[in-house]
Amino acid sequence: MSEFLTKEGQKYEDFALVNYCPIEELQATLRELIHLPTGAHVMHLENNDPENLFCLSFKTLPKNSNGAPHILEHTVLCGSRKFPVKDPFFSMNRRSLNTFMNAMTGSDFTCYPAATQIEKDFYNLLEVYLDAVFHPTLHELSFLQEGHRLEFTQPDNPQSPLEFKGIVYNEMKGAMSSVDTRIWQALMESLVPDLTYSHNSGGDPKEIPNLTYKDLIAFHETYYHPSRCLFFFYGNFPLKKHLDFITENALTGVQKLPPLDGIGHQNRFKKPIQKTVSYPISEEENLEKKHIYAFGWLTTALLNQEEVLALTVLDSVLMDTDASPLKKALLDTKLCIQVESCMDVEMTEVPLAFIFRGCGENAAEKIEKTLFENLEKISKDGIPYSLVEASLHQLEFSRTEIGGDHSPFGLTLFFRSALTKQHGCSPEHSLTLHTLFQEILEKAKDPYFFSPLIEKYLLHNPHFVSLSFDPDTQLIAKEAKEEKERLKKIKKTLTEKQIARILDETKKLVTFQESSEKQKLDCLPKVTLADVPAETRDFSLQTRQRREMEIFHHDTFTNHILYTDLVFDLPNLNQQELMDLQLFIIFWSELGAGKRSYSENLEALHAHTGGIGAHISLHVQASDPIHSKPSLQLHGKALKRNTEIFFSLLQEMATDPRFDESKRIKELVQKLHNSLQNRLTRNA
Repeated sequence: MSEFLTKEGQKYEDFALVNYCPIEELQATLRELIHLPTGAHVMHLENNDPENLFCLSFKTLPKNSNGAPHILEHTVLCGSRKFPVKDPFFSMNRRSLNTFMNAMTGSDFTCYPAATQIEKDFYNLLEVYLDAVFHPTLHELSFLQEGHRLEFTQPDNPQSPLEFKGIVYNEMKGAMSSVDTRIWQALMESLVPDLTYSHNSGGDPKEIPNLTYKDLIAFHETYYHPSRCLFFFYGNFPLKKHLDFITENALTGVQKLPPLDGIGHQNRFKKPIQKTVSYPISEEENLEKKHIYAFGWLTTALLNQEEVLALTVLDSVLMDTDASPLKKALLDTKLCIQVESCMDVEMTEVPLAFIFRGCGENAAEKIEKTLFENLEKISKDGIPYSLVEASLHQLEFSRTEIGGDHSPFGLTLFFRSALTKQHGCSPEHSLTLHTLFQEILEKAKDPYFFSPLIEKYLLHNPHFVSLSFDPDTQLIAKEAKEEKERLKKIKKTLTEKQIARILDETKKLVTFQESSEKQKLDCLPKVTLADVPAETRDFSLQTRQRREMEIFHHDTFTNHILYTDLVFDLPNLNQQELMDLQLFIIFWSELGAGKRSYSENLEALHAHTGGIGAHISLHVQASDPIHSKPSLQLHGKALKRNTEIFFSLLQEMATDPRFDESKRIKELVQKLHNSLQNRLTRNA
């Protein structure tokens, strides 16, 4: 590792090192610095990973649901002072060899990450991003395009009806048609009504039209300032160059602003709250078993990291699989078809909720009673050590895996460390997992270790909400009617001047969009062949023959994780056989194997693997590219230390699956049916 800045208090130019911490399990070194003239924070995770990443992160705290953070995220990427093109973000995708490039709006932050293995490309992207966030043009026409606007359905005919348009507006109309989005938003509004999380940072379509262009400018001025930015860097490019670059391109000549106020804490309830709300389903659906119930608590503060980790492990133990003790007990009651839990460990105070789907009408009280009875039983009986080991294994696996969520490992570490830092936590605490896991394992030898947590935050916590979601086949139509009535009222109040402005803005926006198609992109930086390494990394493929089986092996760094695929050629299948194959793929890893029942098999998979599953692949034939060859692939992954038991499980599942578990198969069919209906509702 670099010897540059290794002692707290050391300075480089205007930067002071405030934290230096080697993270052995990541083979990385964490450095935190402050830029003294502006107060800007820098985090750097140095290691040998050639996929370098930067992320510019801002705390963005909505005071309502007008979508200001989300619309601003879109609008800053519509041109800037140095790069006055209409879409530098997408244009750079064609001038870069980036491995990742995005922008994201969270409930209390907005971030702009990009990753690449080429140093010139890295600084090209960083220059464009820095100019975009600190010096965006924020053209009013960009706001109308990305956010919202009024337009006549016949753009040049003021006699035609009005409609709302805008990229974010339409995006959020789609998002709010999702049952899951509505459930989570209702939970936040009920659990933390005093905090920013009660607002929809993405924007509620009913409130988005209230956002003005001036509001957007003011939001940018408040939150997008270098003093209030966290500059995050990851990889093997030298920190010194990063510091020099952001000094020249973002920090020089900037006046320091004070830090933003913290988010604060929710006033705790003295007694639980009950609410009933509606959610949309299609008119064709049967209302039977369509009720959803959600029960949520506000638990500990994020700063209490030991408790947060213990609650995370407890949630995993209780609910990760259909064989987990609480989940299995709840499913066995037949009061629901599906039940899942959800926690958000990126909020100042951590919510924990259980969501029951496929339930009968007026079942909230009965389900709540059953939930509390089972929590009380688990608290009283204690939790077996083996279940804690299995859950910690899953947490270890998810935090060890590189690219498990198809994003750069550096971005995974950003979310684990930098976001908690923005809440006042020590980032190294979120990065040094193995020590923390060992502490939990040691304490969990006492089967009642988790009982005080269950008692304090679940059984005897008055900050509790019970939400009933009733299906409504007319809700979408009602909301569409309300929107039409709102637009009619707006139209009735329009003056001639306002009508003329709508017509003018529509024409100007068309011209603006057409000009963006003809824009010259020469101002944007690019990589050339000279910037690209002449040699690529070698991922050699080794081949071995074992009996009748041909084995292909890539020997490469995977952070001690083994990945395996068993590939079986598929014969010609008729329509019914294809449908049966699809069911096989869905059910195979959810059933027992050999002498193990489905619950025993799920527990074994949870304890020793990162997951085993199946899928169909189509392989283009090199000798005949217009034809593809189908195959069934059984795939799995495991930590290297579990290789032997992993292959034993995979072999038994492949050769002796328990298709005799008819009761279990019926449960899986019901779950699948419920999931498909929810998906249809979501996409309606």
